[in-house]
Amino acid sequence: MIFLDTNFLIAYYNKNDAHHDKSLSIMESLVSGEYGELFISDYIFDEFVTVALSRLKDLAKVINIGNDVEFFTHRINIEEETFEKAWEIFREQKDTEFSFTDCTILALMKEEGIKYIATFDIDFKKIKDINIIG
Repeated sequence: MIFLDTNFLIAYYNKNDAHHDKSLSIMESLVSGEYGELFISDYIFDEFVTVALSRLKDLAKVINIGNDVEFFTHRINIEEETFEKAWEIFREQKDTEFSFTDCTILALMKEEGIKYIATFDIDFKKIKDINIIG
């Protein structure tokens, strides 16, 4: 199982992103099943389509991309317990600058036993028990 972060998805779908080429090779390993099922959350989906629209400025394209992401990933919705755990992680972070959405990723990964994340966010390297693909 692997969690996909917003910045990985943006890099994959945006040819102008600095990490685009790297995201293409990573996606090859993901679709081959090397890391198992692909997961996002409803917060990541929200953040992803919002940022994609801002960068690509093409609603029809972003809708198609959003449909694509919905097709090949499993979406987990943030429930109250996860929200509270994410808020705790956010408040207690010391050597990181995770957004609240990133904290929901950490909470979900722990709850679901997901050990891998596709991301270009270096703060995730500071978290023990998470393996970064990116």
